[in-house]
Amino acid sequence: MTTITVNIPDDKDLSILQEILNRFGLNYTVDTGKEYDFTEDEIKSLLKTKQDFIDGKTTARNWDDIEKDLNRAYN
Repeated sequence: MTTITVNIPDDKDLSILQEILNRFGLNYTVDTGKEYDFTEDEIKSLLKTKQDFIDGKTTARNWDDIEKDLNRAYN
């Protein structure tokens, strides 16, 4: 087995390369360099919470809760 490492500066290019690799039936892994990737559901929830706050439907979160979430994501 041979390993190739490619640095891809643009997410658009990544999706194109993945499509090519898929068409060739090659197995690959993607390392985004991020320690934590948020799921689509987490992102949707964050955007909903933001909109609820803007609309006055909720209040700001306690800093201790925010800090716990950040520690979970980055530690």
